[in-house]
Amino acid sequence: MSVKIRNQRLTDDQFHKIRKEEVLSQWETGKALEDMDECINTAKELSHGKNFALTLKQAKEENNQVLIPQFGRTLTEHTLEGLQFVEKEFNSAQRGAWCIYSDSYTRKNDYKRAASGIERSKKERMSMLNGWPVVNFGVEEARRIIKGNKHPLHFNSTDEDGRLASEIVLAAGWNGASVRTLQEVIAHCKEIPLEEMIRINQYEARLAGIYTENGVPVCPWNASHLTGYDSAGFRSFVCVSEALLAAEQGVNYQFITHGLNMNLLQDIAMVRVTERLCYEYCDRFGYHDVKFFTGAFPFLGAWPPREDEANAMIAWNAVIPILGGFTGVVLKCQDEAFATPTKEGMARSVRLAQHMLTVMGTQRLKSSEAFALEEKMIELEVRTLMEKCLEAGDGDMAVGMCIGVDAGWIDTMLTPWRHNHGNVMVMRDAQNAVRYLETGDIPLPEEIKEYHREKIAEREKKEGCKAGLALAVKDLQLASILKK
Repeated sequence: MSVKIRNQRLTDDQFHKIRKEEVLSQWETGKALEDMDECINTAKELSHGKNFALTLKQAKEENNQVLIPQFGRTLTEHTLEGLQFVEKEFNSAQRGAWCIYSDSYTRKNDYKRAASGIERSKKERMSMLNGWPVVNFGVEEARRIIKGNKHPLHFNSTDEDGRLASEIVLAAGWNGASVRTLQEVIAHCKEIPLEEMIRINQYEARLAGIYTENGVPVCPWNASHLTGYDSAGFRSFVCVSEALLAAEQGVNYQFITHGLNMNLLQDIAMVRVTERLCYEYCDRFGYHDVKFFTGAFPFLGAWPPREDEANAMIAWNAVIPILGGFTGVVLKCQDEAFATPTKEGMARSVRLAQHMLTVMGTQRLKSSEAFALEEKMIELEVRTLMEKCLEAGDGDMAVGMCIGVDAGWIDTMLTPWRHNHGNVMVMRDAQNAVRYLETGDIPLPEEIKEYHREKIAEREKKEGCKAGLALAVKDLQLASILKK
C-alpha cells in the first residue's frame, strides 16, 4: 500500500494555503475569519475565565471533576436559553463546561439544507434541526453564545470535515478543534479513507496549536467513543495513536475521553492505561510539553426508554469516572432513548451528577490483583498495535495506521465505515466487561487471547449457553431491553 500522508507538522505556508483555498471558502461565513490576528485576539478576550484547557488543568491539580452536559438547538436564542437554564443547576463550587453539538447537515457539510432547517425553525418557532448549525450562523453568533453563558464551551463538529466549524468557534473563544481520525471514520463515516481524514485533521490540530502558541490555550477532545462495542484495548489504542498525530501539530493540551463499556474495573483500567501510554509515547517521540486530561463519555449503545432505567444509566455512567478519579464527566440525559437532550432533561442530569459527587466524596477505586491484571492485558494490546504501526510505517504513526487498516490488523466490530474489515467479534463476559470472541487479523499475543477466552468461558458456564453470534447480538441490547 502506498501512503502519501506523513505525520509531519504543517508549515505556515501550507496551513495558510489550505485555509484560503479549502477552508474559509466553504461557506460565506468564512469571510469574517480572514484576519486571523483579529480572531485570536478576540478569542483571548472572550475565553478569559471560560477556557476549557485551564479549567481542566485546575480541576486536575485539585483532584476535582468537571461536569460536561451536552446541548444544541437550531436557533441561537434557543441554544442560549438552554445553556442558561441548565447552568442555574450548578452549585457555586462545581466546575462545569459544555459540549455543544452541531446538526447532522452541518456534520456532512451540507450547509444549504442546514439553511433550510434554520428557516423552518424560525417559521415553526421550534428546533427543526438536531443541533446548532455553526457554519451557517458564523462567528458573531458563536461569540454571542459565549458572552451569554458561564462555562467553557467545546464544539462537537464531528464527521469528515469540521475545519470551518472549528475556525468559527475558536475565533469566538470556544474550544472546538478536533483531533480525531480513527474515531471519526469508525463512528461517523462511510467512504472517506483514513489517509484523507488524517490530512484534514492535521489542519484542525495545527489550528489548535496556533491558537495555543498565541496565548489562547485550546484543548481538543482526543476521543475514542466509537460506536459502543469495542475492546478496551482497541479504544485505548485509538487515543494513544491520535496523541502522537496531534502532538506533532503542536496540540499541547488533549482531553482523552473514552466511551464507557460500563464495567467499572475495565473502564477505569482502560482510561488509566491510556493516559499513561499517551505520556510515554509522546515522550518517546520528543513531545515533552503535552498535558493530558482524562474523561468519560456515557455509553454509546442503545438507552432504555423509561425514566427510572435511564436515571440508573446516568448515575452509573457518572459513578465510573468519579471512582476512577477522571477529570471530566460528560453527561447524557433521560431524553437519550428518543431524541437530543432537552434543557429540562440535562438540568436533571446535572443535579443527579452533583449529588453523586456529594455522596461519594473522595472515594476512589483501590488497587487489586484483578485490576492490575486488567491493566496489564489492556496495555499489552495497545503496545502490540502501536509497535506494529510504527514498524509498518518505519517510525511514522500516520503511515502505519493507514497500512494497518488496509491490512485488517486495525479492526473492530461495529461501524458504517466500509474500509474496516469487520473480522472482529466482541461480547460481554460474566461481569459485563467487553471481550474478544474473535480477533480477526489483529496480531494479539496468545496471552491476551487466552485471557479473553477464559473470561467468556465464565459467562458460558454461568448462563449455560455457548458463546457465538446470537449472544453477541443479544449484548447489543443489554442496556435498552426492559426486564419484567
